[in-house]
Amino acid sequence: MKTNNWRLNILMQVIVWLAIFLSPMVYLGMDQALSVSTFFRCLALPVCLFISYFANYLYFVPRYLFQGRQRTYILLNTAMVVVLTLLVSVWVKWSGSPFSFAHLLPTAVSYEEQNTGTHIVQTLHVVFNLCVSVGIATLVRMSLRWVDTKHSHAAAAMAQREAELENLRYQVNPHFLLNTLNNIYALTAFDQRQAQSAIMELSKMLQHILYEHDHYHIDIKKEASFLHNYVNLMKLRLPSDVEIIEDIDVPSSQTVHIAPMLLISLVENAFKHGISPTQKSFIHIHLHADNERITCEIVNSNHPKTASDKSGSGIGLQQVQRRLDLLYPGQYVWEKGPNSDQSIYSSKITLYDTQLHDY
Repeated sequence: MKTNNWRLNILMQVIVWLAIFLSPMVYLGMDQALSVSTFFRCLALPVCLFISYFANYLYFVPRYLFQGRQRTYILLNTAMVVVLTLLVSVWVKWSGSPFSFAHLLPTAVSYEEQNTGTHIVQTLHVVFNLCVSVGIATLVRMSLRWVDTKHSHAAAAMAQREAELENLRYQVNPHFLLNTLNNIYALTAFDQRQAQSAIMELSKMLQHILYEHDHYHIDIKKEASFLHNYVNLMKLRLPSDVEIIEDIDVPSSQTVHIAPMLLISLVENAFKHGISPTQKSFIHIHLHADNERITCEIVNSNHPKTASDKSGSGIGLQQVQRRLDLLYPGQYVWEKGPNSDQSIYSSKITLYDTQLHDY
């Protein structure tokens, strides 16, 4: 992007300066013949404008103004304007042309015929044009610096976003594994066969983590399979009267993408707070996807942890929120919370960006 901006800037400057140097050809009077000497006389001011412009553009502005040496910058430009004004005066006097452009006067007047007042006006005219040239060069260079700074800030923000996403992805793994291993440990205390089955389910999920976790987006069919394996793992330790419903509607003929392990924290949260050993419990998981949106809705019985229950740190849903903000800014809706009597908790995420992107 920066390279393209510089190329465009160079092209525009070439066009502008070419127009300035050819301007005598446009403004010469109809009764004036275009000759090399006439054209040369008219180049006095354009050449000095060129010098003042690029002296600032290439050296004075970046070397002094951008380095905080404003006084030196002003002094150098003042000296340069004085020298270039004298140069224009000598140039036109030597060439025998009037001090201003000959083509701008109704009649060609010799340099000696001009009065003092005319010299002062024309000198001020040259000084003004040189100051404008200095100002334009400064503004252009400052504008380019602002664009470069903006791009640098954007790149830095992108790098920070990448680092945060990477950090969040690596936080999901130990958080998920810790909860899963705790479940398997509980199984080993009363049913070793189920514990072995749980380890097999865990191995399937670990394969998903190892091969898909580093991607920003994966096919939602793989994510749905991962969630299904997790539900099967959790079923091994649940009483038979707990109602678990999985409603997965994922198109087999379409490729829909989602950030990996984005929904697992919602399912974990449902099993953590939706199961009671003494009360009726249920968990309903609905996942629908198409080329327009992904909808994941989880409804479960609500059995909040007591104040004495310190299991879990509660960071799972915070991670989901932050990943949604980074990966789907303005492209998602998350509705969550208990019903009026606090007996049922629902969490529904709708993603409106189902295409594969590179970030």
